[in-house]
Amino acid sequence: MELGKYNIIHANFFNRSICKFDSEIQKDIVYVVQGKIDFFGEPQDHISISHSDYIVFKRTKKNDTYSFIEFVQFVVAMISVGGAFFNKINNSFISFNLFDSVQIDVENPETLIIQLGRFGKIFFFQKSLKNYIEEITPKGKPLRYIGHTQIDNDLSKIHGLRRKKFFEILWQFKNTGFCKIRVLELKMYLGYIEVIDKKSGEALSQKDQLKFIFIPQDQFQFKDNQAQYSYFERDFLKPAIRSINDDINNPIRDLKISKKIKTGRKITHLEFMFNPLTNDLSKEELECLELFESLNLDREQIVFLIKRIGHEEMLNRWMQNVQRGVYGENKVPKYYERKNQKEIKNISGYLYKILFKELN
Repeated sequence: MELGKYNIIHANFFNRSICKFDSEIQKDIVYVVQGKIDFFGEPQDHISISHSDYIVFKRTKKNDTYSFIEFVQFVVAMISVGGAFFNKINNSFISFNLFDSVQIDVENPETLIIQLGRFGKIFFFQKSLKNYIEEITPKGKPLRYIGHTQIDNDLSKIHGLRRKKFFEILWQFKNTGFCKIRVLELKMYLGYIEVIDKKSGEALSQKDQLKFIFIPQDQFQFKDNQAQYSYFERDFLKPAIRSINDDINNPIRDLKISKKIKTGRKITHLEFMFNPLTNDLSKEELECLELFESLNLDREQIVFLIKRIGHEEMLNRWMQNVQRGVYGENKVPKYYERKNQKEIKNISGYLYKILFKELN
């Protein structure tokens, strides 16, 4: 499976975070790292990526991109790249870094070994994410899984840091085709907003920018570097929407701004609409979707498989490989491999890792 395609999965916390990347290549490096990670597998402290992994992701040639030395410099610089998000579970501001350290693999000279930071693991491994949610949820309150996003698109074709972030935000709503968001919030994620000290008139340091952009204080104010909405729409939104709609391989189709909501005379909220991924499914495909959702596969994974191998192939594999039985007074279902009658204790893991390897 090609890097950068169909295997980029991360926590929704990461979608709604701000990262102060210095350049687009640093965002691409994150995608390459994610392409090496099994979100549903056991969390790992270290991830190895090579220079050739990046070249494959970018669909380019070695002589047409950064040298290995330059590539190393970009990756190492990411240790100091800060990020922040607002945790709605316990109403707290969280600052983070994705990578803790980077070293060259002595056995593979053009390969880097990256040590993930704490939140690098929380964002990129479901088990770490669930453990974190359990840790921060107040006692007596139900656990609320904030979800994750699987991006089924070739991310190498999206150019520009802001366009990549815009696409990630929209992709969270791919099953409904509807996204409503505050203009200020969207601009924060896209990096248009700075926090200014009212007394000095100076912008805060990068670290404090990330803190107070979510928790503004009386002595600070927001500076909008694209303050006039008409310019924001003309210079960013319209070109970004056009590029998404022009990509025939992009699952997001017919994206548009469906509504601009005003508070007073100012546009404060936007509604985006596009064709949801389940919009064109047949009756048989919807029944297939319902079956595998009941087996704890994510909706986006199922839709991807329907588009990739077809619902008939999915059902054939299910019937040929899995036997279902219901036992006891409570009629608890159990699943077995047909060939050896071995019990399948984790049916969703079996589907992900064994039956539908296209998801790996």
